[in-house]
Amino acid sequence: MLVTYRREALLADTLARIADQSRPPDQLVVVDNGSDPRVRTAAGRAGAVYIDAGDNLGPAGGIALGMDFVLERAGDDDWLMLFDDDDPPETSEAVEEVLAFAQTCLATSPRTAAVGLVGARYDRSRGRVERVPDDELSGPVEVDYIGGGQLPVYRCAALRDVGVFDTSLFFGFDDLEHGLRLRRAGYSLFVDGGPWLERRRRHGRTGATRSGLRSASPPWRTYYSARNLALIAREHASGAASWRVAVHGALAGAAAATRPGGGVAGATAALRGAGDALLGRRGRRVEPVVVSKDVVVTCGES
Repeated sequence: MLVTYRREALLADTLARIADQSRPPDQLVVVDNGSDPRVRTAAGRAGAVYIDAGDNLGPAGGIALGMDFVLERAGDDDWLMLFDDDDPPETSEAVEEVLAFAQTCLATSPRTAAVGLVGARYDRSRGRVERVPDDELSGPVEVDYIGGGQLPVYRCAALRDVGVFDTSLFFGFDDLEHGLRLRRAGYSLFVDGGPWLERRRRHGRTGATRSGLRSASPPWRTYYSARNLALIAREHASGAASWRVAVHGALAGAAAATRPGGGVAGATAALRGAGDALLGRRGRRVEPVVVSKDVVVTCGES
């Protein structure tokens, strides 16, 4: 399943790459946040089920809509894999390998809810995402969530038990919140440590440390990052952690404004996101905007 928004050319390439997998999905579902006839056509050519979201629901809402559609038709033992419309599988065996790893984990850990290529852990005492150290990447590695675009695959029985993605987050860290909900319900999430370490080596990421909000992010992304991280901390960490995360997000945004390329808009967005989190404001409150050359479009996919 994948969610897309006005990326017909990228989507067509991704659908072709998915079709070329050694183990393609039994059924592919395309959720269109942009109600684009070209997307409907591309999905039809790929033999995918097309769902018109009717509005820009963001990644969280689009994924939730697609998950509900699949769960109405799938069995408990089925697996639901998420793809990104602009980030196709790197190899033709990627889907087959992830599914095989999922079955291996389920055989040894019956409470396996999800697996994927890359994940992270969550420090509940401080309300922040923590990178798994390189020296732990061997065999099945338990994590708190699977990163977006990392071929996360979810067991349908676990989705029925815990629910789908939180639509009120709209954009950003919806996968983190869902993973924490699964963990709270007693489920396990795994990443295969060996390939994960090799991926870090290939991308020069061994020895890297945890990073915070991206200073180069556009203001709307900064807003949703600051807000959603604080909302998640309030739900899955503590009230004190939520305040700490909100303050950190605001300070990070203000600091970014002083760096080369920074600006007042980023600091303002971070402050607004932190404030809205403390007030419990959710949903699509800032319009996502991507500027590409002379074209300005709203964006509905991470």
